[in-house]
Amino acid sequence: MPPVNPADLRQELLDAFAIEYRDHLTVVRAALSAARRGERADLKDIFRRLHSLKGAARAVDLPEVESRAHELEAQMASVIEAGRGLSRDRIAALENGLDEVETVIELAFGDGEAEPDAGAGGRDETVHGYLRIEAGQVTDLIVAATQLAQAVERQDGLQHRLAGIEALVRRARRAIEPMLGRADAPPQLLEVVSELAQATRQSALMRHDLRDSAWALDEALRRVREDVERMSLVPAETIFGPMARMVREIARDEGVEAEPDFQGLGLQADRRVLQTLKDPVLQLLRNAVSHGSETVAKRRARGLRAATRITLALQSGGDTLTVRVTDDGPGPDLAAIRARAVDLGLLTEASARNAGADQLLALVFEPGFSTRADVGQLSGRGMGLSIVAEAARGLGGAARMMPVATGRGTTVEITVPLLLVRQYAILLDVAEVTVAMPAAALVRLLRVPVGRIEPLAGQMCVAVDGPGGSPQLAPVAVLGDLLGMGRASLPIHDGHVKLAVIQSGAMNQCLALAVDQFQDARRFLSHSADLLGLDTELVAGLVMVTSGLPAALLSPDGLFARWGRRGGWLDAAGTAETAPVDVVGRVRTILVADDSITSRTLEKSILEAHGYRVVVAVDGMDALEVLRRMGSRSADQDEAGAGGIDLVLADVEMPRMDGLTLLQIMKGDAALKDIPVIIMTSRNAADDIRRGLDLGAGAYIAKQSFDQQDLLGAIGRLL
Repeated sequence: MPPVNPADLRQELLDAFAIEYRDHLTVVRAALSAARRGERADLKDIFRRLHSLKGAARAVDLPEVESRAHELEAQMASVIEAGRGLSRDRIAALENGLDEVETVIELAFGDGEAEPDAGAGGRDETVHGYLRIEAGQVTDLIVAATQLAQAVERQDGLQHRLAGIEALVRRARRAIEPMLGRADAPPQLLEVVSELAQATRQSALMRHDLRDSAWALDEALRRVREDVERMSLVPAETIFGPMARMVREIARDEGVEAEPDFQGLGLQADRRVLQTLKDPVLQLLRNAVSHGSETVAKRRARGLRAATRITLALQSGGDTLTVRVTDDGPGPDLAAIRARAVDLGLLTEASARNAGADQLLALVFEPGFSTRADVGQLSGRGMGLSIVAEAARGLGGAARMMPVATGRGTTVEITVPLLLVRQYAILLDVAEVTVAMPAAALVRLLRVPVGRIEPLAGQMCVAVDGPGGSPQLAPVAVLGDLLGMGRASLPIHDGHVKLAVIQSGAMNQCLALAVDQFQDARRFLSHSADLLGLDTELVAGLVMVTSGLPAALLSPDGLFARWGRRGGWLDAAGTAETAPVDVVGRVRTILVADDSITSRTLEKSILEAHGYRVVVAVDGMDALEVLRRMGSRSADQDEAGAGGIDLVLADVEMPRMDGLTLLQIMKGDAALKDIPVIIMTSRNAADDIRRGLDLGAGAYIAKQSFDQQDLLGAIGRLL
């Protein structure tokens, strides 16, 4: 691909900004006018528009516009934080501010940098072989081509109908032909048979011609659709290229040094996808400077290079675009996130102590979540990452934060469709309604006997193979219930339940959605929620099925959020007083011994969700081998060490060696006798309980009345 000309790139960015700023100002002014009339105004949308305008101005190097937009953003933030509506004085101040912003922009464009009304004739591009057209016109062409292709598909039905008519005529002729030799046969009969034979030949020729023309038309449409789709693709360099300079400038303003490393900018994606991601990526880069950078003195004291490396990497795989922003700073401050989550009421004190890293890092995308005490140009309001998540969901994708594997730094990853107009999805039938699920979010489709779905810890669960092939316990939710269709019971057909197992983009967690039918899996013409003006948690957009009717494209993260608010067991967990980390900061390790994969997976999932490290064994013999290999945790073993079991959770009924025998052997072994043991069993016999406690069990829990809080409370007391 030829290199991007800096002058052309600058001009293209300014042209895009000219359209974008007008859109933002038009929407904000309309909202202020509505508020002046006493109508309801979306204050958060006004804030987001001003925030986006600020970022866009920074990207095209208009510092005065950026500064004025920041002042307006600060005014809206104070209104939202105070929980008050817009007063007439505040509306007037905001309208005056918008006028000033527009004046500054017009002066900047008036100096010859760009012409806001530049269209196809704005500058002579024919020399370079280019013709500028609006993105919406490209979309219209794609929609028209797809609808025409659907019409071609219906020609298959016409061919079948024509073949049926041909067969009827042939049978009629065969029925009449034996009558020709009879003496009483009417003279016109021969003519009828001849005409039927002619009709058969003509029908066959028509069917052959129809098949050939349908094939040729389908091939032509396919090429047109592919060519038009390519027209909507642009290199990421055009959107993200100028941000490297911006990162360096922001770092200088903050008194730190940053080394931007942009990778994969030659990748091509849908212009609207990249344009929608511009503000989120800008926000992530600003966050990387604000939260991920340290002073030169601090970095050198840690033995690191003076400049913080901030990486923007783009990759494509199949139909998916992945954007990662990574810094090599100190990494996420989990303690600060815990404290802020408690302040905002997102977690209780106890659940915050026990929350795992994935659960905590998913919270940073909540509106208003920020660990910064001060509010500045870069961060502090807590709206930045929520804007990132909303943009990803609006495109039918997801965003998540994770620590860097090396232990230093933070990565935020956004996954979205590479091309908006066509998306690979699975059609599902739910209560006689067809919906679509993005294929990228699906782990697998299952048809399981209803007996495999067990009520555990107050939640229906099923054991599945997770994304990496490892066993995982997936909570089961009825999709019709989550969508508000009034269907709460499992859809059971012939003793089986069909499950669409999806994975959250923010957390490494699966959810099995019970549906009526699996219908189809292919690429569909799609429209994103953000382009359609949809503002719903559960719907990312629409896909057009073969019939030409739309089906809702569901948001996987939205479904997870709805399920969690309805009492999902991982969401409700963590109220017991447990201690997953010991006094010197080492993660506690628990050995789970159970021959039931469902019970073993449930216990492992609950414990890991609360920050424990878990080792599993399939029976008492296997557990004893693990204990003798790893031993008990000694004071000099660090968190990353391979050895050290802090507690054993053992089932009683296991093959080869049961839990009570395992307990007896442990208490007779000097190296293992001090490890606390909790016995679990499906029986609740008094003799078993007495024997287990006599042998030295620290606690005894019956599976029939199993409650995760009882388990976590018992672990907390013993550790």
